[in-house]
Amino acid sequence: MRRLGSLIIEEGLTKDSFQRTRQTVRGVILNEDQKICLLYSRLYDDYTFPGGGIKAEEDHECALKRELKEEIGAEDLTIDSLLCTTEEIRYGIRGDEHVYLQTSYYYICKIQSFGEPTQNKLEKKQKLEHQWISFDEAILKNISVMNDANHTKKGLRTVLQRENAVLNYLKELKHEKI
Repeated sequence: MRRLGSLIIEEGLTKDSFQRTRQTVRGVILNEDQKICLLYSRLYDDYTFPGGGIKAEEDHECALKRELKEEIGAEDLTIDSLLCTTEEIRYGIRGDEHVYLQTSYYYICKIQSFGEPTQNKLEKKQKLEHQWISFDEAILKNISVMNDANHTKKGLRTVLQRENAVLNYLKELKHEKI
């Protein structure tokens, strides 16, 4: 397991700005063609890894299984190993003024079958759908929207930096068996 890059800090904040901590889990799911399963948001026109926050009563495995069921309908799921982590200092996405030190844990997963997602209200609003895409296509799409009006809002400024850091790391590893 590797921590990727340096601490990602949202513009206007410092490394000491956070009042709260938050942990998230995210699934890294590859198919036999070396395409990756990512969430495409029709609202934001970007690609992110499926996953989300860990609830107080959950461990990483329970949280990841819940999130992947909610967001992409993952039913028969195996969590293989922890690939990497990222850390960000960022505002929350719900429009409040809370600043978080967010640690995201990226796990390599295998999914045997997909059912119907059970997305929450926010996920439905973002019009999320899972897509199989190449690393390069996802990275280029995220770069093309990174500085638009949606992605420069408080709480969203670091998301695509984080996701592209992981996608680039996966590209480096593609010659190894992930």
